[in-house]
Amino acid sequence: MKATVTNTAGIAALVMNAQGRNRAVYEKKFLQAVDPSGTHIMVFQMIHNEDEMRTQWLCKMRGSEDPASIWLDVDLDILNHVTTEIEVSDEPPSV
Repeated sequence: MKATVTNTAGIAALVMNAQGRNRAVYEKKFLQAVDPSGTHIMVFQMIHNEDEMRTQWLCKMRGSEDPASIWLDVDLDILNHVTTEIEVSDEPPSV
């Protein structure tokens, strides 16, 4: 199974790209709260308005183990530039 992820520089670029679109966040507030060394996981994507991607992200925030869920409408080219697919095990972790 694969997952699409980005680092904090990538999610910051997506947040800035989403400015003024239907789905965006308050840039300054989000960038102050996000974990600078976090990994952020895309959990939903769909083509929107024919030229952008509507995305949902689970983001690692400073001082929290619980991720924040955000929605961003972004350009396809920047999304492809700042994300990567990683292989995720289908097996539950052994305890």
